[in-house]
Amino acid sequence: MARFVWRLQRVLDIRQKEEQVLRSELMALSERMVVLRQEIMVIRARIHTALEKLSNKKTEERLSEQQLFMKYSEYSENEINSLRSKLSEVDKQRKEKMNEILKKRKEIKSLEKLRAKAKEEFLADAAHKEQNEFDEYANNKFGRQMTVNI
Repeated sequence: MARFVWRLQRVLDIRQKEEQVLRSELMALSERMVVLRQEIMVIRARIHTALEKLSNKKTEERLSEQQLFMKYSEYSENEINSLRSKLSEVDKQRKEKMNEILKKRKEIKSLEKLRAKAKEEFLADAAHKEQNEFDEYANNKFGRQMTVNI
């Protein structure tokens, strides 16, 4: 029996590899988001720690260091805002990648359906050809027996 060869198999393989690349890019973006969130948490923890240290000091010591803390706090808030904007940008890129992956997945699904349909047709055609060969063989055998009997 002949082997099933689908002409669009190469296209399907390419689409699947493209989807894998998109998935790895999505994972990288997700990891980047985690890193940014961790950086924000670290900065907030530093501010909280500095505020606790400042609140534990006596009033005379605290007043002189409070101005320095306010500058540090302002700088840290600017840094957090910068990280948040990067985070929103990465999140936007991640959503775009998700949409690309979904489109690619739809393409792959439709190609897989086409492949399954082509394989069914191939198998049905092969079964039909095989049945025709059996019928021809039976007819030839019957014809030979009839000529021998005559």
